Amino acid sequence: MKTPSAWLALVAISACFSTPAFAQESGVRLGRRGASIFAEFSAARTGQGEGTIWGASAGGYFQGSVLGLFARATALPSNGQNRIYDAVVGPRLAVSLPLLRVFVEAGGGMGHAGNYNGPVESASWGAAWQADAGVSHGLGPRLDWRILDVGYGHIYAGGGVAPVVASTGLTLHLW
Repeated sequence: MKTPSAWLALVAISACFSTPAFAQESGVRLGRRGASIFAEFSAARTGQGEGTIWGASAGGYFQGSVLGLFARATALPSNGQNRIYDAVVGPRLAVSLPLLRVFVEAGGGMGHAGNYNGPVESASWGAAWQADAGVSHGLGPRLDWRILDVGYGHIYAGGGVAPVVASTGLTLHLW
């Protein structure tokens, strides 16, 4: 699954299955948090002995009452040996509790894994998937604190890498 058509097929399949469900769930109106964007500080472990990789995640979502659609990009470039980048799209579920909002996201897309050991550089692009779960708390009418967002995914590039990512950040509700 290293060809561009393979990752494009993952995105298309995700959109085909989640868009009709989103349309039925929310109808014409979106939930009270219609469109939002977020930015997070992220740390990840690849499980390959290189330690912690630091970086950021950012994206946006359209949220109905429960079901939504999201797009997320993650960049983890800070480690001297491994650098990981991915962009995924997919469905999102969110439920409001009295003090918190709990969400789950799962998507597919494209990823890049690079291993930079001395003079030998090995970097390639491939298909990727990522699943995230987290909680957020409202700080104001248009701002939420994403207290914790934990994700796991896989990038099918080179030998493949499966980072476990923990993030915290802010969400801005556009409408």
